Amino acid sequence: MGQGISFARILAVLAACAVAAGCDRGNDDDSDSGTRPLLAAFNAIPDLQSVTFLREEEVWSSIDYGVGTDFRAVDADQYDVKFDSRLPGDKATSCQGDVDRDGVKDETECSRLVSQSINVIDDHEYVVALTGHYGAVTVKVYDDAVHTFDSRTDDGDGVDTDAQLQIYNWSTKLGTFDAYLEAPGTNLSATQVKAALAPGDEYNGFVNQGSYVLTLSAVANPNAPIFTSETFSIDPRTHVALAILDGTNDSTSAVRVVRFRDQGGDLFDRRAKTLMRIAHVAPDVGNLDVYAEENYTAPLFANLALKQTTPYVEIDPTTISSLELDVTPAGNVGVLLTRETTSLERGERGTFFLVKSASGSIDGFEASDSARRLAPYAQLRVISSLAQSLDFYVIPHGNNGHHHVRVRANRGRDGRQRRLHDRSGTDSTNHEGRRDAARRLRAVGSYRCARLRH
Repeated sequence: MGQGISFARILAVLAACAVAAGCDRGNDDDSDSGTRPLLAAFNAIPDLQSVTFLREEEVWSSIDYGVGTDFRAVDADQYDVKFDSRLPGDKATSCQGDVDRDGVKDETECSRLVSQSINVIDDHEYVVALTGHYGAVTVKVYDDAVHTFDSRTDDGDGVDTDAQLQIYNWSTKLGTFDAYLEAPGTNLSATQVKAALAPGDEYNGFVNQGSYVLTLSAVANPNAPIFTSETFSIDPRTHVALAILDGTNDSTSAVRVVRFRDQGGDLFDRRAKTLMRIAHVAPDVGNLDVYAEENYTAPLFANLALKQTTPYVEIDPTTISSLELDVTPAGNVGVLLTRETTSLERGERGTFFLVKSASGSIDGFEASDSARRLAPYAQLRVISSLAQSLDFYVIPHGNNGHHHVRVRANRGRDGRQRRLHDRSGTDSTNHEGRRDAARRLRAVGSYRCARLRH
């Protein structure tokens, strides 16, 4: 009897060892069985401010457009995943979910954009993407098997040298496109396409380590590129995810590509143009010509009248880091009124303002027009060309002035920025040194402006 029990125990131990050995996935995965589910969220809504992702009512992270959360291990289960955001009328300063757990939205809580139930299982990873646009948001859930690279040198099969690549089409404007990932200088052919991605589609595959260029083109036509990235590197045994998003006023490109997972930051569209215009707000100096980079054969901007803003023109990308502008009276290139030097970012839209300094001479400064538009809000930018600091008050029509938005426009040229908040908690940015300030107002409303010396 005792020998039978001992033999049974031996069989049980052997069975357990066999189960453990069966979990070895060879070259691609040397991990143990039962990897907990991984979960992450991504904000692909171009016309909303930051959103907050919650699992049940647990706040994970506040994420801006084009940003994802980290992947977190969770228990295999069913969860309600939710996205909240501060909208006009919300008095919350941050989103904390349904704080009192009563299922009713209180004015001190953020607005719930959407909620969706998902099931997660072991050995799988999930990306929950908030897609669409304000007023028509949807949640897309992506379920992939977890891939663990072999980094062991003692198992006889060597380490993995490839990388996982995921491409998501979260654009609301591009429709279906082809995605190519090839070495720099490659002449593309339709046979090299990684995938034709319809809206909401994902490509999940593997590439060798190396340097690459991402190209998005019309379907089956690589000679009609929509987006061509700068060169970037992919390291071995990494997970690289690329989110294809709508371009916004942040750049002149119609496409924004964001890297996440083991890489971060945007992939710049090397086809994007850098644009600038001139606004003449310097009184009593007459009409003006503006020349660039000491090229006096023809003005870049000719015969500007007071209060005139020119159309945008493309700026030579080799000059944008230190662009020299000479201002003369219109038609009189021999008289230099001022020489200004400015800089722009690649793909930026900018306005160069000509103003009058305290001494009466012409002064100038550049202000970026690359501000993402938010659907629930109108935006106001105040430009002060006076010599002293001013406070501008934006007052709802019919209001007595006790409830207002204050925008301070300061003189100075140190280029600092700071965040301001109005009484409703709405963010704004005041650009000191550029003498301009941007405020977000409710999209529907009537306002009047008052200007006071500071």
